[in-house]
Amino acid sequence: MKTWLGLSTLLVTTLSLGCYSKSALPKAETADDAPTWYRDIKPIVAQRCAGCHTAQGIGPFTLSSYEQAQSKAAALADSVQSRRMPPWMPSADCQQFSPDRRLSQHEIDQFVTWAKNGAPLGNPADDKAVPPQKVSLDNPSATLDWGTAYTPNSAKNDDYHCFLIDPKLQKDQDLIAYEFAPDQRHEVHHALIFSAPLSDAQAKDDATPGLGWPCSGSSDVKSAELVATWVPGETYTEFPTGTGIRLGAGRALVAQLHYNTRHGVAPDLSKLKLRYAERPVPNRASILPIANTSFVIKPKEQGATAVASSGPLPLSLKVWGVFPHMHEMGRTGKVVAGNNCLIEIPQWQFHWQQMYFYKDDGLTIPKGTDVKYTCTWDNPTDRTVRFGEGTEDEMCIAFFYTTLY
Repeated sequence: MKTWLGLSTLLVTTLSLGCYSKSALPKAETADDAPTWYRDIKPIVAQRCAGCHTAQGIGPFTLSSYEQAQSKAAALADSVQSRRMPPWMPSADCQQFSPDRRLSQHEIDQFVTWAKNGAPLGNPADDKAVPPQKVSLDNPSATLDWGTAYTPNSAKNDDYHCFLIDPKLQKDQDLIAYEFAPDQRHEVHHALIFSAPLSDAQAKDDATPGLGWPCSGSSDVKSAELVATWVPGETYTEFPTGTGIRLGAGRALVAQLHYNTRHGVAPDLSKLKLRYAERPVPNRASILPIANTSFVIKPKEQGATAVASSGPLPLSLKVWGVFPHMHEMGRTGKVVAGNNCLIEIPQWQFHWQQMYFYKDDGLTIPKGTDVKYTCTWDNPTDRTVRFGEGTEDEMCIAFFYTTLY
């Protein structure tokens, strides 16, 4: 199926830790060089782990003290040695992205040797203050919500609801960073943030009783444009330097949230933090998706594959970032532009998705190039699975953060 969801109008169709192997451990270092908590492990934990493994964080346990880390030393060693943690899906053989959460081999060896040696505390004199891991957007220009908590419809497994947010912009602003902070993580499956004419969004809101309005894979508001996304695993997003998405004066924001009620229902009032540029950015960006909506995954089928294709691009683009998306049956994903690999995900993890920005200043995609996203799934169920909005449905969509070249 070929469809490039165009430049002027965005059509959005959506949207264990175990025991380490002693045979794999590196050779123990001398007593003086052997890693300790204070000197070696604590700085890595503080800068690379503790942002998620904290109270109310997305990690399943906290790592704010030596005692907590010591009790899980073997599991920590195994998770970093297998590169399950920190979570990072892209293959290094395709492209380099920034920031990159992967640990160096030296850092991994430090964890493994520390666990093998009994997780020694070390000398308190070696304890040095290190900058904490940054997982939240600092210095936002605005922190917004839709005013009143919304309780998802418990009669449905998947509730799609849109909310009007008025940022009260008196002049055009270039959005350069944002953070969507879900209030109820167990039920917020994803969020799409659109910019739309305030009058159209207000009319939609006024025509529907109660808070907001039911919606499908988009905002259901005329002339809406996608400006931000959130899926499980994302924290905050900073766009590449010199780029941003224009938010026009007098326009509204529409937050489209997908609530999944399988794990309980609670009132949700998520927050949206925005940072605006101090002066207009030189490269105004758009988020463009390609999608395949016609695939069929048979019951018990392993390695089912579908391809989303843009067809020949009508003009040259500069791609600064890419965001592949599937649901829980995803196995692998790969995006190519002609013969150029844009991103490859060798082992899909639904709970660790994000927009990946290139380490350098983006990639130029010439006019006429066919951009393709190949999705592969394993279906362990007795159901036939197709494209759909529900968590138990599947998707094959890739989003691109682009500017004109």
